[in-house]
Amino acid sequence: MQQHHNADTDRILLETSGLTKVFRGLVALRDHTITLREHEILGVIGPNGSGKSTFFNLITGFSKPNSGQISFDGQSIAGLANSRIVELGIARTFQGSRLFSSLSVSENVLVAAQLRHPIAPLNAILRGSRYYSRLKEAQDIGNRLLEFMGLTAQADRLAADLPYGDQRRLEIARALATEPKLLLLDEPAAGLDSHETHELVSLIRSIRDKFGITVVVVEHDMDLIMTVCERIQVLAAGEVICVGTPEEVRRHPRVREAYLGYE
Repeated sequence: MQQHHNADTDRILLETSGLTKVFRGLVALRDHTITLREHEILGVIGPNGSGKSTFFNLITGFSKPNSGQISFDGQSIAGLANSRIVELGIARTFQGSRLFSSLSVSENVLVAAQLRHPIAPLNAILRGSRYYSRLKEAQDIGNRLLEFMGLTAQADRLAADLPYGDQRRLEIARALATEPKLLLLDEPAAGLDSHETHELVSLIRSIRDKFGITVVVVEHDMDLIMTVCERIQVLAAGEVICVGTPEEVRRHPRVREAYLGYE
């Protein structure tokens, strides 16, 4: 499985340049630049207020940049609607849970899978063979993902009734159900114990190796970032202060300075 990510490591999947976002005169992100290669696992770290969430929101269309470029898979996506960006192949999780708490575990994943295998309204009303084949495609994807996540036994439970660690796994399953090329994980280890965090490291690796998906992780858990990421970008006060391997980042004087008194 491991050889998968080396196949075309030089192909650029996501590129930003000069990406800037200002809220009410406050610069949240200034002149952000990153080149992300296909099948890479990249970490983005920085103290609170450093621009990490702003970066994710700009990439996923939840927020529009004031200036700068975002290119995904050879296409400009800056300012596109979030739904269009999902269709192009970018999925994300959120810091807080965004699950449909009144739906079951399998229904949560099915709703997401139907974004990729949509059922036309007329087909849904007429319930013809096309409706059932589309539904089956989405269900198959959902079932495979629940199995991959170790959630098959919980499939019929309400999402709200899952233990917290399982809810986080369900969020990731739901993101994967949209069949992304790029998965953005926003603080996936928040609220997890050390055992669950350790499992998360293996999970992130296997998402990349099994599905060939490129992963970007924003996280405060430095052990997780240092263990799972091949490259790390460090933000402070909305600016990129360094990009490098975990070892390079650990030794970087400005990184130590940015984190003194934070972590």
